[in-house]
Amino acid sequence: MPAAPTPRRRLANALGLVIGVLAVLAAVAVPFAPVVGDRVTVTWPMAGQPAESTLAFVVPYHPDEVHVRVPCEVVRAGQDRSEPTTLVSSRPPGQPTEGFAVTTAQDHVIALVAGREALRAPIGEACDVAIDGGPTGATARIGDRTASVPAGIRDIVAFTTQLSPAEVAGTEVQVVTANWFETSPTQGKLLLIALQLLLVAAGFAVLATLDRRRARAAERPIPRLLHRLSGYVIDLGLLAVLAGWWLLGPNGPDDSFASVTAQNGLRTGDIGNYYRWENASESPFTLVQQMLMHVAEWNQNPLAMRIPSILAAVLTWLVLSRGVLGAAIPGQHHRPLVRVLAAVAFLSWWLPFGMGVRPEAFEALGLTVVLAAVLQAARTERRVWLGVAALAAGLSIAVNPMGITAITPFLVLAPRLWRMAGVGLAALLAGIASVGVVAMFADQSLFGAAKATDLHGYYGPNVSWFQEVMRWQYLLGFDLQGDVARRAAVLLTLVVAALSLLVLLRHRSAGRADGLRMAHVPAASLLLSMGLMTLTPSKWTHYFGALAGVGAATVTAGVVLVGVAAVTASRDRVVLVAGLVGTVLAGGAAALVFSGKNNWFLHSQYGVPWGEGPVRPLNNPLVWLLVAGLLMAASALVRRGDDRVRRALIRTPALVCVTAMGVAVTIVLGSFVAAPIRQGDAYSIGAQSIAAARGGSCGIADKVVVTPDLVGLRGGDGAEMAGFTEDSGFAPGFTPPADVPLWGSLTGGQINTGTLTTGWFPLPALAPDQELAFGVAGRSGDGNRVALEFSGPGGTREVVLDDTWRDSDERETYPSDHVIEDEPQDHPGWRDMHLSPAQIPAGADRVRITAVDGTTDPAGWVAVSGPRVRQVIPLTEYMQDKAPTYVDWSMTWNVPCLRDLPEVGGGLVQPPAYMITPPNSMGFGGTAAFERGIGGAFAGVRDVGVQEEIPTRLNGYEKTPEYSEWGHLIEVQYPYPGNRFDVQRVEAPRWGWRGE
Repeated sequence: MPAAPTPRRRLANALGLVIGVLAVLAAVAVPFAPVVGDRVTVTWPMAGQPAESTLAFVVPYHPDEVHVRVPCEVVRAGQDRSEPTTLVSSRPPGQPTEGFAVTTAQDHVIALVAGREALRAPIGEACDVAIDGGPTGATARIGDRTASVPAGIRDIVAFTTQLSPAEVAGTEVQVVTANWFETSPTQGKLLLIALQLLLVAAGFAVLATLDRRRARAAERPIPRLLHRLSGYVIDLGLLAVLAGWWLLGPNGPDDSFASVTAQNGLRTGDIGNYYRWENASESPFTLVQQMLMHVAEWNQNPLAMRIPSILAAVLTWLVLSRGVLGAAIPGQHHRPLVRVLAAVAFLSWWLPFGMGVRPEAFEALGLTVVLAAVLQAARTERRVWLGVAALAAGLSIAVNPMGITAITPFLVLAPRLWRMAGVGLAALLAGIASVGVVAMFADQSLFGAAKATDLHGYYGPNVSWFQEVMRWQYLLGFDLQGDVARRAAVLLTLVVAALSLLVLLRHRSAGRADGLRMAHVPAASLLLSMGLMTLTPSKWTHYFGALAGVGAATVTAGVVLVGVAAVTASRDRVVLVAGLVGTVLAGGAAALVFSGKNNWFLHSQYGVPWGEGPVRPLNNPLVWLLVAGLLMAASALVRRGDDRVRRALIRTPALVCVTAMGVAVTIVLGSFVAAPIRQGDAYSIGAQSIAAARGGSCGIADKVVVTPDLVGLRGGDGAEMAGFTEDSGFAPGFTPPADVPLWGSLTGGQINTGTLTTGWFPLPALAPDQELAFGVAGRSGDGNRVALEFSGPGGTREVVLDDTWRDSDERETYPSDHVIEDEPQDHPGWRDMHLSPAQIPAGADRVRITAVDGTTDPAGWVAVSGPRVRQVIPLTEYMQDKAPTYVDWSMTWNVPCLRDLPEVGGGLVQPPAYMITPPNSMGFGGTAAFERGIGGAFAGVRDVGVQEEIPTRLNGYEKTPEYSEWGHLIEVQYPYPGNRFDVQRVEAPRWGWRGE
């Protein structure tokens, strides 16, 4: 019978219960504690200034309060006009609106509110108009008549009027923005937080007291000196690989997004989404972003922003290799082969998921710490390790929704842990874990977190648990969510986990052998974590990154277990059959891994091999069955004994998985070493990082030139043509070059053929930073022909220009493996062809265009424009005086020097003057910030602005036409100046559950 608890121990248990309950109560009170927020009031017109129309992008779309006052004098000024007149509106006059507008028409004054006519009245003696509204409803008053509207004012992008400043004098619009998230804790809240942290510290003191005289000494195998030295060498090698990945590795899909939210947080104090979700806060999961704010304050270069994830990788590896494996497979984890296996498995997981600023890297660290601490607690019966696990679990929950997986190690070892704990200790651990609630709400209120959650759920993606299959569809798809690296980590680990658990269930002696009693814990934790992933609201494959440490531990411990089973269960027919079936599954999984593309996000793909198709021949299951046979033969040859073939069969599935994992890691690392070499002087992500490490780089912007037109050449009269017509003959719907003559052969339909020789255009001498360009639509080759003919003292010379090489018609389309035949180019849009001064014959002083339409298929036509002289300006130079410049969420890390971004905060958005958006292949990525349907913060740009693309070109794209569309440079013209209104900020304390 165990000895009865001593009075001191009973006191410690009771004290732990009290401290735990108090800590939980203090943590729960933190979200409700008072905060201080700014009440932001916008008033138009500006004090002492005439009432002129101005832009006013209000985000969130629902302001807290709107008050509009229009005096009778202004109403009558509108009545004096003979046409309908907008007196004041939240949109340009005549546009449909869900905001407000006051108009006059036919001697009536009309109040439009929330997308409907709220009130209409004849203009009489009492004709002043008032509109008062909020998020849930509004009222309108004309004279003594009133009406209510059961909908909120949701649309303010401007304050406009069709009256002159003198006529509209006296009108006033006042808007209180919905500034829910920009809060700071009061002194009372800070004291509450300090109390909770003190209780947590006291809890650890109690745990240390409980551990005295109780902890048993765990067996600690003393590693050989050679094993220790080899372990250090492996550590250094892993650090070298991580350093190389830090320098040469790719950008992740959300790196640019997260870095901008941190950058904007320096201005506002809140981690808002900046681009979409109506700039809703990321609350309650802002712990990592708060840390990144400090990094951004120091340096916003991508290399600097990556440092925290590299540190997380190093810490995760140390916890994994020492803590997790030391407890799960004691006596084995020091062996060099096991340590190498762990390093390969860790890199397989970390390389595709862990780099950058997404929270999964830090979630992986937290979950690995929880696993290590729980294992050590179960192994040593030291309760302080449970406190460490509870603290790490609480903080993990504050990182992102995958924090829910931090409970899985507790669940796997629940019976053993409960014997150590009891009610008092469980309460104390809950109090320690509740520090996660403090981390969530230390700088945010309960209302702010609830509102942010509502907005994320309203705009999505917020996917139900039963659609978890979507994550696996993404993983097995062929975009960057299902690339080779991601598939390798997840699929191969699952095969090892299933095989090791099956062997362990069949032969428990394998788990008891050599102290491997807890070798099953990583695999069980991994599988439970994947089950809990169904509860997360997003189904992206990024979330697998939170399992990096647990996944690497699963592979390492699983392979060791299988190796032990090969000795202890070699005569078990069930285990032998499992080895055979496992070999087939491992080969299929490996083939499935390499059937994916070596695909990476946006510009990180430049120069990477196997980006458009599978890694052949490794995508063939027969190849991996052959590899399995070779590995089995090699395993049998290096072992002795009558049953060496049976043992080799049991080991083979694990060997195949480890081999495939190692190949995948090699391909990934080699790809980003090769990319800068393959690209040469052209752009690559590795070259950008190397240049940044040497002192400065503006990324892809260093390789882009802007080519605005200077002048269209005059002349070209007397064109000789047959089958071509002037100023027509091209497809409608595409804007041709302006201020130059045009000729096309489409007038008679695609079956039409013909020839064109224009008259001569005088050709001026071009400066080194200029070029000659002309427009082409339709097909320039593949049976047609377009050329420039130059004339000068030395005679004439023809230069043929053909851009059909840029077409993708001859590339295979994966995964169908169907190669499209050499179909002729079908390109009805206008694009420019150009010649640099070096490509123009020396002494040429005249130029003319010749074209031949020799094709009659559906795309068989061609059109050309007259030549123009363009200037060639580096993008970085062109953008020096262009501000503010919006850079899309997908590209800020690719143009790190363009940091004068529009301000988003206080419920207001600064209208951008220029925009840099990604290639059209990004799909929604280039438009997310402008779409109201997903809460785009810059929706006002589309509502009010007129966008005009400025021609640009990526240098060095000729050898890689698939990279030619780097992005777009767009100038935005607005009908009104921006933000001509007064802004008043007043601090307003409020309880945490209140939003106003």
